[in-house]
Amino acid sequence: MTSRERVRLALQHKEADKIPIDFGGHRSSGIMALAYRNLRRALGLPEKPVFIYDFIQQLALIEKDVLDLVQADVVGMEHLFAEEEGYWKDWELPDGTPCKIPAFIEVERTEEGWVVRGDEGQPICIQRPGCLYFEQCYFPLADNPD
Repeated sequence: MTSRERVRLALQHKEADKIPIDFGGHRSSGIMALAYRNLRRALGLPEKPVFIYDFIQQLALIEKDVLDLVQADVVGMEHLFAEEEGYWKDWELPDGTPCKIPAFIEVERTEEGWVVRGDEGQPICIQRPGCLYFEQCYFPLADNPD
């Protein structure tokens, strides 16, 4: 049975040959960058930089070798940008692990932690010391009554 058939049956509430696996097909089934690094180690896969596609949540792109090992049935099509040359730049996770983040994200270290600023210089998210992800701190529509 193909992954497509398996998922289709599950969506129709019918029995398939096994339960379909969604690992990273959507942000809600993704994995945090540090956990992904640890998963690759546990699976005995080579270490390499983790690509973080959702910077605020620190979600990692799950690579084909991992998807194959866990026999994932669902993949995210929105990650095609990941293959574009120049999309990524180097950065480090809080524990010093090398990673890649989108090149357009400008991160600066302040005494409060790592901060990302918006186009007008306002802080839009912050990763405080000891925190595993960035917290959004700017809500542009907060004062909008509609």
